[in-house]
Amino acid sequence: MKKGLIFVVLVAMVFVLTGCGNKPSTLTCTMKVSSVNVELTANFAGKKVTAMGMKYDMDVSNYSDSTIETISKQDYCSTVQKSMPTFTLTDCKQNVENKHVIVTSGIDLDKMDKSQLVGSPEETKKALEAQGYTCTLK
Repeated sequence: MKKGLIFVVLVAMVFVLTGCGNKPSTLTCTMKVSSVNVELTANFAGKKVTAMGMKYDMDVSNYSDSTIETISKQDYCSTVQKSMPTFTLTDCKQNVENKHVIVTSGIDLDKMDKSQLVGSPEETKKALEAQGYTCTLK
């Protein structure tokens, strides 16, 4: 009876530990560059990236309303794409809110090198913080 119970406990522990390794987590990293706040988000399942996105928030409050209107008509999705040539943006949207131009987009994981999509969230956090980002892991 004891051997059977020990076996069940061992099997249960394997499943518990395996489940912990694939726990979903989200890494959000931000950096301010001039008047632009950049936010990168990566969702992980264990050590694999399952989704990525980005947000650019440009403060244009120092400009007149007419200049902001002109700015809002520019295609910032193309500008952001050119500034991030290693990524392919998906579903890029831009809008103006409270004198901020906000560009949000997903990042196409299928067009990325698969080696970039594997790694622990903690290691990724450290690497991005070394580049000047401030990161939170949930």
